[in-house]
Amino acid sequence: MKWSSRQYLIAFNMVPGIGGRRLVAIRNHFGSLEAAWNARREDLMKVEGIGPKTADRFCALRPNLSPRDEEAWARGLGAQIITLSDQEYPTYLRRLVVPPPVLYVLGKLPEKPGIAVVGTRKPSRVGIAQARQFSAYLASKGIPVVSGLARGIDYFAHEQVVQMGGDAVAVLGSNLGNLYPSEHRVLAKKIAEQGALITEFSSHCSTVPGNFPRRNRVIAGCSRGVLVVQAGAKSGAIHTADWALEMGLDVWAIPGEISDPLRQGTHRLIKQGAALVSEPADLLDSTEAVAGPLSEGITSRSSLEELFEAGLHANAIAAALDRPIQEVLAEISLFQLQRGSGI
Repeated sequence: MKWSSRQYLIAFNMVPGIGGRRLVAIRNHFGSLEAAWNARREDLMKVEGIGPKTADRFCALRPNLSPRDEEAWARGLGAQIITLSDQEYPTYLRRLVVPPPVLYVLGKLPEKPGIAVVGTRKPSRVGIAQARQFSAYLASKGIPVVSGLARGIDYFAHEQVVQMGGDAVAVLGSNLGNLYPSEHRVLAKKIAEQGALITEFSSHCSTVPGNFPRRNRVIAGCSRGVLVVQAGAKSGAIHTADWALEMGLDVWAIPGEISDPLRQGTHRLIKQGAALVSEPADLLDSTEAVAGPLSEGITSRSSLEELFEAGLHANAIAAALDRPIQEVLAEISLFQLQRGSGI
C-alpha cells in the first residue's frame, strides 16, 4: 500500500511512542518514511531510540493503521489534520527544535502566536482573579490567549476570553475525541467556535501523564511569551515557562506573598530572570516588542539548506544567517524530514 508523504506522517503519528524526535531518527536511518513503514522489526531496532517495546508496538499496530481512516475520523469531529508537509502548518510552531509532525485542529488557528496564560490547577481566589484580569486585558488588545484547558488557571483564562468573544487557543493533552478533563467539554466547544483546539495526539493515543509535558512545549510554541499567574514549585506551568526560555521567548510572573506555596514557582522564575508583572499593562511593551519579528517568518529554508549541505554546523549557520539557534535547528529537522519523506 502506497500513501502520500503527509499520510505516512499521519500513520507514524498514530503509533504511541513515536514522536517528532524518533520520527526524524527513523527517516534518517531508512532514507524515507515509506521504507521505514515497511521495515522489519529487527531493522527498526537498529534505529537510535527505538527499543524492542516500541518496535513490537509498531509491528503489532501497523496492519490496522490507516491514515485515510484517521482523516475521516477527524472530519467526523469537524476537525482537520495538518502535517509538516502542509502549507497551512503554522509558522510559529516550526520554531520548535522538533515541531509536532502532525496537528489535529478543531476551529481556526490564529495567524500569529499569542500569549500563554498558565498556572496551578488549584488556584486561590486571588490567582483566579489575576488570571481573569490579565486574560481580559490581552483579549481586549486582540492578542490570542493560549493555555492548556487544564483545571485551575488554564480554565479561568480560557473562560474569560470566551466570555469577551476573544481569540482562545487550547492545547490539549488528549485526543479530540476523548477530551480531558471531560468536565471542560462545554468550554472546549465555545473555544473551538471562536478560536481553536489543537493537539498532536491521534485517535489511537490514550491520555497518559507523559502527554502533558509534550502539550506544554506546544503551548510555548504557539506563544510570543508565557505569563505564569500562580504556580507552585513543581507546577506544570513552570515546564511551559522552561520551554519558552529555551525558545528565547519572554516569560512573565506575578509575585505574591513570599510564604505562599502557590507562589514558590513564580518567585523562582523571577529569581531566574523572568519579568515581574503587577498589572496587565506591564505586558504591553514587551508584547509589542516581540510581535514584530515573529510576524516576519523564518529565514528561507533554501539558504539554510545550502549552508547545511556545505557541511556547516548549526551554530555556524545561525551565526551566518543571524538567526536564533532554535530556529535553525527547527528548520534543519524540518527539511531533513521533508527530504526523506518525499515532501
